[in-house]
Amino acid sequence: MALELDSNWPGLDGDKDNYTNRTEIKRIAGELNELLKKLKTPSPQPVTAPEANPDPQLPAGAGSLPDLQRYCALSQNQMGEWPAAMHFGLAVNSAYSQLIGEPGSTGGLYASMVGQGDSTVEALLDIAKASGGAEQANEEAAARREV
Repeated sequence: MALELDSNWPGLDGDKDNYTNRTEIKRIAGELNELLKKLKTPSPQPVTAPEANPDPQLPAGAGSLPDLQRYCALSQNQMGEWPAAMHFGLAVNSAYSQLIGEPGSTGGLYASMVGQGDSTVEALLDIAKASGGAEQANEEAAARREV
C-alpha cells in the first residue's frame, strides 16, 4: 500500500500561504502548561490525614504526581511479614513502580506522561519561535531583493 497525500492538507496546495498562527500555538502551550501544573503541584497538606482534611473534598493537588509518589509508596513493613502480605507487597510495589514511578524518575507511566506533556509544551514554543525566526528571515531576504 502506497502512501497517499491528502489533497486538502494545509500547505500542500500552492495557492495558499503557509502560515503558522504563533499566537494560537502559544495559547495552546499555555493552556497545556496550566493543566500540567495540576499534575505536578503537590497538595499543601497531607491528603492522608483525616484531621487535616475533615471536608470530604480532596485538597488541590491531590492525585498529582508528587502526592502519588509521596503517599502511595508502601514499604514491606507496612504490609506485614507473613507470606501472603510479603507477596502482596511485592505486587503493590511492582504496580507502583510501573504506574506511578519512583520520585525523581521518569520510569512510571504517570511520570512519563507528565514528562511528555512538558516536552510537548517546549516543542510547541519551539515551533512558534522557529516560525517567527523563519518569517523574519524571509522578510529580510525579500527586503534585500527589493533594494
